[in-house]
Amino acid sequence: MSSADRRAALVAAGCGLVATLLATAAALLGELWAGLAVAAAGGGGLAAGLWLILRRWTRRHQAALASLRRRSDREDRLIGDLGHELRTPVTTLSTSVQVLSNHEAEIPDRPRRALRLARAEIDHLRRLLDDLLTLARAEAGVHQIEARPVALRDLITGLLTARQLPPRLLAPGPDVTVAARPAELERVLTNLLDNAERHGGGLAGIGLARDGSEAVLTVDDDGPGVPAADRQRIFERFVTGRRSRRGTGIGLALVAETITAHGGQVDCDARPGGGARFTVRLPAVTDLTPPGIVT
Repeated sequence: MSSADRRAALVAAGCGLVATLLATAAALLGELWAGLAVAAAGGGGLAAGLWLILRRWTRRHQAALASLRRRSDREDRLIGDLGHELRTPVTTLSTSVQVLSNHEAEIPDRPRRALRLARAEIDHLRRLLDDLLTLARAEAGVHQIEARPVALRDLITGLLTARQLPPRLLAPGPDVTVAARPAELERVLTNLLDNAERHGGGLAGIGLARDGSEAVLTVDDDGPGVPAADRQRIFERFVTGRRSRRGTGIGLALVAETITAHGGQVDCDARPGGGARFTVRLPAVTDLTPPGIVT
């Protein structure tokens, strides 16, 4: 066999091998007819067979993405409908209790105590419902707006002012910017502050720093701390190492879910000197495009 004949034989064998591999891949993708077409065509039909496989594969994945979008839309509508249907009776009960509360001085002592209990329970139910719906949206990935640059120091300062807490609770230092959905991040901070006030003996301080590519936010409280065995469990629903009827049992679970959805993590440790320390880590932003900070 001449050198030219050997080269021709090698080329033919190579084309046949490639065609066979494409046919096998196409069969694994469920496109058997395309694989057979490629195998039958041999080397001459290689490009056409490959184009057929890629076209069918693209269409299949486009259909899968469209199905995911429809599922997300259905979940969004379901959460909205549930929120409306559940809030309506709670609102009615709350309004009725408020009407009775306007005449509380005219009510005898025992019914008055019952009214106060009902008012407290309805308020607890309302907060629990809000937290559950917010957690459901977070778990389903249902977001009203896209993430944008958020200046953490400005956000924390505004929250302290709104709660009439002294600005000195935020330790001095540089600002750090993260990419986040502002309302969700504010809810995280609110839940951490609520947790410190309800279960931790009050807020002891807030720290803000940058560690490499991460923004690090710490929230300290003056309470007894969280036992080491409970420091992971408290981020689960309805589980807390410092149980109190004042909370809903959802707040820290919502914190963990929201921070995870933003590409970060949250941990609980012992605070130096006593109490608990909650540490939130989020990816920091250095290139602000477009310019401007949303707080």
